[in-house]
Amino acid sequence: MRFIQRAGFSIVIASTALLPITQLSFTPQVSAAATISTTTTLKAFNLGGSSSAQVTDLQFLYGNEKTAYFTVSVYNGSSKDLNFMDYWVELWTKSGNKYTIKLDDTDAKNSKVIPKSTKDFHFSAKVNMNSSLTDFKFKLIKWDFSQASYTRTLGEVSVPIGYNQVVAAGAGKVVKYDNKKMSSILLRSQFAVIGGQLEGALVYRLTNYSGQTISLANLNYYIKRSGGTLSKMNVDATGDQQLYPGGSKEIQLFGSLPITKLDPNMQLIVTATNQESKAETPIATYTIKPLSQQEIFVKPNTEGSISIDGVNIKTKIRDTFYDSNSDNEAVSMYLSLNNGGKQTVNLPAYSYFLMTAGGALYPAKLTQTTPVELAPSIVKEQYLQFSLPNGTKITDLKLVIRKTSEENKKGYVVGLFQVPSQSTDQNASQKAIKYVTQQGLFEFSVISGERLPWGEQDLVNAVITIRNPQLNTKSLPNIKASLLLNGFKVDDKDIQLIPVDNTVAIAGSTYFQYIVSTKVPYTYNTSDITVVLSEAAGADGAASTPIGRFKLSGNKMILPVLKPTDTMDVKGVGRTAVLMITQVNTYVADNSKILYAEFDYKNLEQRFANLANLQAYFKTKDGNYIQANFQNIKDKVSSSKSSLVMAYAKFPEKNYDLTGVELWVGQGVTQGKFTTADGIADGYVNAVNYHMPVEKTDVQTTFDNLKINPYKITIDNISQSLQDTYKINFDFKYDLSKIADYEKVAGNHQLVIELVDKDNKFEQKFELENGNDALKIGEDIKASVAFEDQKLWGIIYRQYTLNIYDGYQGHKKLLATQTMNKPFSNG
Repeated sequence: MRFIQRAGFSIVIASTALLPITQLSFTPQVSAAATISTTTTLKAFNLGGSSSAQVTDLQFLYGNEKTAYFTVSVYNGSSKDLNFMDYWVELWTKSGNKYTIKLDDTDAKNSKVIPKSTKDFHFSAKVNMNSSLTDFKFKLIKWDFSQASYTRTLGEVSVPIGYNQVVAAGAGKVVKYDNKKMSSILLRSQFAVIGGQLEGALVYRLTNYSGQTISLANLNYYIKRSGGTLSKMNVDATGDQQLYPGGSKEIQLFGSLPITKLDPNMQLIVTATNQESKAETPIATYTIKPLSQQEIFVKPNTEGSISIDGVNIKTKIRDTFYDSNSDNEAVSMYLSLNNGGKQTVNLPAYSYFLMTAGGALYPAKLTQTTPVELAPSIVKEQYLQFSLPNGTKITDLKLVIRKTSEENKKGYVVGLFQVPSQSTDQNASQKAIKYVTQQGLFEFSVISGERLPWGEQDLVNAVITIRNPQLNTKSLPNIKASLLLNGFKVDDKDIQLIPVDNTVAIAGSTYFQYIVSTKVPYTYNTSDITVVLSEAAGADGAASTPIGRFKLSGNKMILPVLKPTDTMDVKGVGRTAVLMITQVNTYVADNSKILYAEFDYKNLEQRFANLANLQAYFKTKDGNYIQANFQNIKDKVSSSKSSLVMAYAKFPEKNYDLTGVELWVGQGVTQGKFTTADGIADGYVNAVNYHMPVEKTDVQTTFDNLKINPYKITIDNISQSLQDTYKINFDFKYDLSKIADYEKVAGNHQLVIELVDKDNKFEQKFELENGNDALKIGEDIKASVAFEDQKLWGIIYRQYTLNIYDGYQGHKKLLATQTMNKPFSNG
């Protein structure tokens, strides 16, 4: 019997030269102002006048013998040529032993230093294997045949304690090569035990500071381990090996070390080969700071990117499958590649291996053999299949990705990823099933579900994903969905299969979704939801072939929870938008109240489009569901423009507790399709649970900057006058402006002015901007309001109150209050 299982996870490989940043043993932060390593300098020798000589770059090179290398930089400050052959440098130990030194043959042939210039002379000496740099001192002599020894000592300088030419991890260094200056840095390094050997992959960056082109072909690279053993690194020599003035180049280094554990004291040594003498001289030494083997492998369920020719490629292992039978253990996976740049690149010749916990490597059997072009924003996939001997332990597997080079067919590692363990639940909701329909191979899965209130019933919805794992476009398969609730099969006539988008085909490496939906009594309790998929056949679809069953666990039925600052993404071809809650208000009347939520609803389509019809329910903290009236926009709106929409519900009791209320919002559906902008929904899908923001209940004591979205109003210069015995008139000026530039506003609010005289209340309502006698947009506009009633007799001689409200659907919310005719006080 064969058992097939899928585990899903994603990976990230991010680098410049195809090295995954998240896997690197060391990744310093480098910028245009990268840290430059500073080392102790030795005191310069005075050659007379303003000329001088200074010993620099003292360092060792290891081999069968230990060799010390150093440079003498000679500055000629005079107006005549200076011949350095009139001088000599001696290397001594501080204990008094003298070493024989050798001047580089090329330097010996041209020993003159022209006026006002500096020239470097390179020396070497075989030294004691146990010596250190701080054991040495230097003497500078001048040939003088008037002296008995024919020499005259000009000075002596000792190497101080703490002298170290090794570049610190993460730092750069300005180096000289062939008398040309370059900045350098060990940018990235990675070490992993693969196949019983420690493999390294490093990126070394050079920038040419000189005015001449520098050939990099004669540079050599070594890993020095504890004890001084050197291992030469290979160079990926693809591309131009010339470094042009002002240019930078990242050099890919790779190789294997004959050890199986990380050495914490490794260093990268860079040398140069003299073309004539073939001798090597050191350029610089860099500290390598490796991470542990547990840290270099990308963990499951992480994402990142790789770089191909400087273009960022989003890389992801979408799915991993396990297939066990009597012959072998098969593991397969899809590697998705999405070009995030603006130019097309070719996928390099990668090799893929599966490494077991014991270190055995198995190559992929089914990899892409034809060239793959990665065009911008087009997802391509590599399908990898590995065959392992029957009985192989398939836990703690690793995916190893290599890039081969012309010089070394083995290549080097560009990706190291942990493969997720296989799940023990064969019916997990994320378990995809591969099935060949009449239209070709697809992968079917049920990724999530939801149970939503709808009148006296509940909606049970599940999202079905159909993925095309291949590159060619295919027609949509003809599928049928059934539902089992606690084992009870729902009648097919009560099931709707809702296509998320209006399309007839699925492009390669993309997917299509359906939502299967049914209604059940709200009192029906179900904890076991199973979706059964079949391929329908025949003219009426009556005949069908089973594809598989998908069981939705309880945690897959939980609505996404959004904080007040989060946005709800409305997805779907032709209706892509984003919704964000902006404020919550409570409006009251004599015997009822309204709970109101307001939203910014933005069209993200590239053209005029209808915003998706939304439906909503309020859920109180005691578990009651109250359907909200969602005020949708019925007209098409412009691309990237926002509209103001709102949802509200009326509660019959004025004192109803509305603390802790949640708002459930989803897209409306009607008879198996998404509801049109002005349509009437018979359900909704893709809901979220919005935790609403805290309502602002502050009441102002002035009438300045009162907000009734999308307006702001200021009322001032209020003057009162009696029109007759029972009628009082108020003249005032106002400024009315818009807070935000909404293209459409779904509902209308009113400005309510209330006069409170003892126990009596009187009010007048004003429309805003539009309508008869509406307050208009503008500044310092004159207006008036009058109240007439017998109870107002003599009001101008007593204290009373003016209140300003935000009015909505016959209810109102107090914004500001002022007491009029206050008695004067003498303080």
